[in-house]
Amino acid sequence: MKALPISAALVMLAGLAFAQTDQRPVDAPLAVKPITSEAKTTDTDMIRSKIERMGFTDVSGLSRDSLGVWRAKAKRGAETVEVTVDKGGRIKAEPPQ
Repeated sequence: MKALPISAALVMLAGLAFAQTDQRPVDAPLAVKPITSEAKTTDTDMIRSKIERMGFTDVSGLSRDSLGVWRAKAKRGAETVEVTVDKGGRIKAEPPQ
């Protein structure tokens, strides 16, 4: 009766060993390679995109001050405005001073 559990264990081990042999080496032409992004999204890109999603165009001069507030010039329609994005992500537009 002990032969049955032992033979079942051997069959399972043989199946695992067989499954392992089907893997391809990393340098094989059809091997799955991890996706690595050369172009990392920066904070500046994310803020610019957020401003543009709010309907502004021609975003320029985007920079962050010492308090963490982002400032830029942009157009809303034909009007040029100064845009600020605070730490909470709130966007405000004012006429240029």
